[in-house]
Amino acid sequence: MGTVLWGESIWFSHPPLTPGDRASLNQYLADRLNQGEGKELGSAALALIQNRKVETVHTVGVENVDSRSPIKPENTLYQMASVSKLVTAWGVMKLVEIGQINLDDPVLPYLQRWQFPADSPYRAEVTIAQLLSHTGGQNDHFGYGGFLPGQPLQTLEQSLTLTNDVAFGEPRGVEAVYPPGKEFSYSGGGYTVLQLLVEEVTGKSFAEFMQTQVLNPLGMTGANFDWQTIVTQGQADDLATSFTEDLQPSPPRHFTATGAASLYASLADMVKFAQAHLQGNPVLSTETLNAMAEPQPGTKGTWGLGMMLYQTTDNGGHVVGHDGGNVPALNHTLRVNPATGNGIVLLLSGNRNLASDLGDDWVYWETGKLTTAARQRFWQSRLIPGLVAIGAGAIAISLWIFILPGLRRRFSGH
Repeated sequence: MGTVLWGESIWFSHPPLTPGDRASLNQYLADRLNQGEGKELGSAALALIQNRKVETVHTVGVENVDSRSPIKPENTLYQMASVSKLVTAWGVMKLVEIGQINLDDPVLPYLQRWQFPADSPYRAEVTIAQLLSHTGGQNDHFGYGGFLPGQPLQTLEQSLTLTNDVAFGEPRGVEAVYPPGKEFSYSGGGYTVLQLLVEEVTGKSFAEFMQTQVLNPLGMTGANFDWQTIVTQGQADDLATSFTEDLQPSPPRHFTATGAASLYASLADMVKFAQAHLQGNPVLSTETLNAMAEPQPGTKGTWGLGMMLYQTTDNGGHVVGHDGGNVPALNHTLRVNPATGNGIVLLLSGNRNLASDLGDDWVYWETGKLTTAARQRFWQSRLIPGLVAIGAGAIAISLWIFILPGLRRRFSGH
C-alpha cells in the first residue's frame, strides 16, 4: 500500500489544472488567493505573462492595515527576500560582460575590506561562479532575519564576520569550509560576499551600482536595494504590511545583506524583470542569460548562475527564476519559460509556502511536469492517510491470521 501511494503521488498526482488551458490557470490561481485572504495570507499580488506580455493581474488584501488601502500593482512595495539574489546575480553578470571580473576567478583577490577567515581551508579556491551557484563550500545556510526598528544595522564587514540577524541558530560568520564546486549548499552568506565584491570592484555602494546598471535600465523605477533612499523618495508608506503567519502585522525589518535578502520592489517592477529574461534587454545579452540558465557543476542540474532551474522544457532548456521566503511570513516566486515567453510573478505576505506551491503548480501547467518540490508536497499530503490505511490493513491482516482462526475453533467446538 505504501508503494502504491508513493507511486501514485510521484507519477499520477498533479494540481487541478489542464496544461496549456489559460482559463483554468487564471481561475485556479484567483480562487486560491481569494479563498486564502484573511485565512492563510494577508496580501498578494499576482501577474501572469503570456508570450512576453502581461495577460493577468490579480491582487488581494490591503497594502496597509491602518489605512486599508488596496494593493497597487504599480506602487506597493514588497521586501523581496531571496528573489533579491537573482537580481544581484544580474549585477554580477553585468560586471562579467563589461570585463571587470571573470566567472572562474577566485573571489579572494578582489576583496580588501573583508576576506574569508584565515583558517578557512578553501578560502583561496572559491570562485565567483561557485558563489552564484551556491557551490562555494559555505556552511552558513543564511537565512537573514533582518533588524527590527531601533536595532542598529551592522556594517557589511561586521555581518560577514559574525552575522547578528540570522533567521535561525546562533550568530555566525561566512567561511569556506568545504571543497568548492563539489556540492550545492544554499548560502545567503555567499551572496553577501558578492555584494561586497560589487562594491570593491566598482568603488560604489551596492545599491547605487544596481540602481544605475540594472534596475533603472530595465525600467524598474520603483525598486531599490536601499531603504533610506525609499524613505527619502517618499515611498516608505507604499511598503506592504509584513504579516506573521497568524496574520498579525509586524514591523518592517531592514537588512545589511541587501544583495541576499532585501530588494524592495512592486509587482510591476518584478514583471519588468521577468520580461527581461524573455526578450532583448539593455542590461544582459541573450548569450549571458543562456549561460546563467546552464546547470552548474555540483548542483545536480538544479541551479544555474543565480537561477533556480525548476523543470526541463521541450527545447532542452529550463523554466528558470527564483523563490524567496523570510520572517515573519513572506513568500514570493518569479518563474519564466524562455522557450514560450510565459511567466508568473507572485508576491505574498502572511504565508511562508503558498507562493512557492502555486509557482510549482504553474510549472506543471506550463510544462506538464511536476517539480521535485511538488512531488514531495503530494507525497507528504498522502503520508498520514497512507500510514492510517497501512495500520488499518495491518490490524485487519492480524485479525485474519491470528484471531479469527482461534475464534472459529472455539465456537466450532474444536
